[in-house]
Amino acid sequence: MQISVQGWKANASDWEAVKHVPRDQLPQLTEDQKAVARKLGISEEDYARSALAGERTQRTLLAKTETFARLLEKRMHELGFGATVENVVLRLLEDRFDVVVTANGTKVPLRIREDIVDDLLEAGSAEADERLSRILNTTLGVLRERQ
Repeated sequence: MQISVQGWKANASDWEAVKHVPRDQLPQLTEDQKAVARKLGISEEDYARSALAGERTQRTLLAKTETFARLLEKRMHELGFGATVENVVLRLLEDRFDVVVTANGTKVPLRIREDIVDDLLEAGSAEADERLSRILNTTLGVLRERQ
């Protein structure tokens, strides 16, 4: 299973955490990054802090994507689909997960809104769980009917 995150952002909590990182522990900027900082009119230190905050957020988002992929496989199994997750991409600009599953030898693309996943993972929302199940039944149920 492949997982990835496309796009970049930094959470407020990660920004807050890196405010107190000593300057000598900030990542060294490349010449390209220094040039970007100059173009943006911000200090290299602030740019390095933003890069560090972004890295922290990216790790969190990658973990969220992996957790969702595993939950999705579990849910498909519980619903009786012989499907496996091949690829999950969290697309930050589109606020969605693009998923490819293989079911009955057929690759099936799914698009699942990020807010559904957040509600499910953060609050254990029964409504989000039902919405996810409905998406799977709608998209994968067609393949089941072909058998």
